[in-house]
Parts: sequence; C-alpha cells; structure tokens
Amino acid sequence: SEYMESNLLHINTKKCCYMLFGPGKKNLRSSIPDNLQLSVYGKIIKKVNEAKFLGVLLDEDLSWKPHIAKLNKTLKSACGRLYRIVNCLPAKLHKQIYHSLFESHLSYAISVWGGVAISNLDPVFRTQKKCIRIMFGDTNLFLEKFRTCVRARPIDKQKLGKEFFCRESSKPLFTHENLLTVQNLYRLRSIMELVKIVQSKEPKPIYQTLNISKRSGNRFLTPEPSIYFSYRAPWLWNCFRKLPRLENFGLDSDENLIKSVLKKSLLETQKSGSENWLNSNFTEFCTVEP
Repeated sequence: SEYMESNLLHINTKKCCYMLFGPGKKNLRSSIPDNLQLSVYGKIIKKVNEAKFLGVLLDEDLSWKPHIAKLNKTLKSACGRLYRIVNCLPAKLHKQIYHSLFESHLSYAISVWGGVAISNLDPVFRTQKKCIRIMFGDTNLFLEKFRTCVRARPIDKQKLGKEFFCRESSKPLFTHENLLTVQNLYRLRSIMELVKIVQSKEPKPIYQTLNISKRSGNRFLTPEPSIYFSYRAPWLWNCFRKLPRLENFGLDSDENLIKSVLKKSLLETQKSGSENWLNSNFTEFCTVEP
C-alpha cells in the first residue's frame, strides 16, 4: 500500500488475486502457512489456482491444461458458427474465413502454451481437423450417406459397418490448402518469435535468458529441458539449422526469408508419409531449398 501511494498508483482490489506457481512450488507451499492472508488498503486478496492474464489462463502448475481446455471450447464454438455459414459463402473465401474465425484463436500466444506434450494438444488438434473438414471437406460425399433409406440399399450394405462411420482424412485437406496443424503452427511461431527477439534484442528480460554459442553464432546452448519458451524455441532452432543446405542460414538472415523456408519445411514434413498422421509429421523438419 505504501509503495502504491508513493508512486501515485491505484489497485482495484475487487479484481486482485494471488497465486503460488513456478519451480519448487511444493517446497514453497510447505514454507507458507495455510492461514496466510494478503491485503491491500485493508482488503483481503483472495488466493486462486488459476487466473487469466492477457487472454492466457495461468494455472498454479504452469501445465497450461486449463487454458487448452478453455481454448478447445472456444474453437468448438467457432466450428459451430462456421458450419452454419460455410454454405452461404463462396469457396474462394473459405480459407480467409478459417484464418479469421478459427486460426486467430488457435494461434494466440501459442508460443507460450504450445510447448506441452503432443498428447495434451490432441483435443485441440481433433477440433482443428473437424473445422478443416467443415471448411474444405467433401460435404456432398458426407451427406450422401444419409440421403438413401436403409431399405433402398443392397442387402449386404443395409447393416452399417466401419466404412460408413469412417471420416474423411484431413491430411490431404491440410496439404491442399497449405495449412499448418496446431503442432507445426507452434513450431513456426516459436522460431519466428525467437528470431525477432535475437535481431531486435527486445524484450531484454527474454533476450538475456538466451545463450548464443560463442563458437557458432547461429546456434544456442539450451538450458535444462522443459515445456517453456526459453528451452523449446532455441532447441527447435538448433534442430532446424541442422538441415543440409542451410549452412549459411543464420539468425541475422532476412526475417521473411527465414519464415518462408521454415514454413515450406514444415509443410513438406506435414504431408510426408501415408494419409494417416504420424508423429514425425509434428517433430521433424524436411530439407528444402532456401
């Protein structure tokens, strides 16, 4: 209170809360009494397990699970809106609508929360595939299954089997529209934000956590493995730089050139293999011409 008053600052106590989070939280909990009460201007501030900050839901374990769950609800709602309007719009606008109403939510602050295990991103990925089928899938083929009465079908096809309930593969749709999955969107955004930070040396608190190799100015010495940006982004850059034909490709290269080559590599990686999704589609980089 004294600090706020001396600096002519005012806190809205109704919106204030506090939370214990970060490394070593268990030891921190044991050292703090259960009846601890923080107050500002004589009003007690409540303790919470999760709180929203700049549109991102922070939880006390920094696992990002509450944020991913809430984001998935938002994306499902967007799918419902898109399903109702997709047939009213010309096909040439579908991709623009997808970027505006769906991917804008998906990619917001993704470099912060997207470093979790791939299995934790599965609910969001399933919703993204659903949206892709709505916007770019073969709607007539899907509806044709339900237009014919069961009795009008041949006897051997009256019993609905696995083939009837099989969904259209989303991998060719991603490839045809040159769209990135949530996993590869995270890799693209993380590396590009890392490049911007290194080139501008801003913001300084983040730039100072980066350890650029003195022997090779285009690689990073990574800290202890974690799901956070300070480890994941430098590690992803090092993996990307290992590709052949990128010897002269560095952190000081043109930002647009880096983004172009990186996205091309991710799209090539994403479409490799069979029509079914593979883990390698989200973890590797393909060699491309710079």
